[in-house]
Amino acid sequence: MRILVINPNTTQAMTDEIGHAARSVAAPTTEIDCTSPDGGPRSIEGFADETIAAYHTLETVARTQGQYDGYVIACFGDPGLYACREISDVPVVGIAEAAMHTACLIAHRWSIVTVIPRVEPFIADAVHRAGLTEKCASIRCTPLSVLEIEQDIERTKRLILEYARKAIDEDGAEAILLGCAGLGPIDDTMQEELGVPVLDGVRCAVTMIEGLHTYGRTTSKTKAFLSPEPKELVNCPGTLIAAYARQERGA
Repeated sequence: MRILVINPNTTQAMTDEIGHAARSVAAPTTEIDCTSPDGGPRSIEGFADETIAAYHTLETVARTQGQYDGYVIACFGDPGLYACREISDVPVVGIAEAAMHTACLIAHRWSIVTVIPRVEPFIADAVHRAGLTEKCASIRCTPLSVLEIEQDIERTKRLILEYARKAIDEDGAEAILLGCAGLGPIDDTMQEELGVPVLDGVRCAVTMIEGLHTYGRTTSKTKAFLSPEPKELVNCPGTLIAAYARQERGA
């Protein structure tokens, strides 16, 4: 099978790391491509960033329809997730929902450790959208910006450990979710230090897509994720115009 992992931000170094993480858990028969959209923010740290990134992620999915057996949206806010499901015939999984659902299988309650405090509201929205608010012990925000993660990896590890320990000791977390795709490379190190499961959403999402493909299941198209109603789109890429015309063609 073929999976396209989309890093919704436009930082190539992070895209490369995300691709490495995805391939590290993929089956030998799974081909992983990892890309960033042609446009959008270098990092996603607020609602405006998220909205711009969602648009470009949607266009990427529209442009590559028919080429892949599944898509992973590799940003912990899952930008554009539901919209991408509307225009895709194959499963689309966000790394936040993948990490959360995986955590529910191995821990009673869990916490998310992430970057700067301004991301907390849209991560909280992602938890609510997944219907898992009661399972989330806390969202712990560090002083790290997204782009600082790779600049000093030892500082990143120290801060994630510090805030993860608070989540475990003070909030009752039984597992830790790394709340940014850029944090994925430190999952095993953090798990060894903390003694509880530590989850990278990219790895979780790849294994979920593989499972859906093996089981022969894809997104329901009976209600919420129907293809968009056919309508005129003004000043939009041809790929999105084509996606909106699919229902009219009976697709």
